[in-house]
Amino acid sequence: MCSLRDANEKLQKKGVKIYGVSFDTVDAQNTFVEKQKLPFDLLADIDGTVIKAFGVPHRGKFASRQAYLFKDGKLVWKDEKASTGGQGEDLLKALDGLK
Repeated sequence: MCSLRDANEKLQKKGVKIYGVSFDTVDAQNTFVEKQKLPFDLLADIDGTVIKAFGVPHRGKFASRQAYLFKDGKLVWKDEKASTGGQGEDLLKALDGLK
């Protein structure tokens, strides 16, 4: 999430809206947002509805990290093995490739 935070300004200039989704509670996510100074929303998917709908593999309450880009309501790119350290740059490269 920190690489997305660090790339957020560039991503916003390209029209990207970031949402993080996890099994965590709202309170746990709020704590994480404050601690990491995240400028985007995290969504609490406590029962796994969204995680299941996207087919994200998980073990118990730990979902694998993935990234998705939608344009005009259509999925245009996804990364099923999203990097923790380079996810922001990966998204920027993907956006450049969509032009």
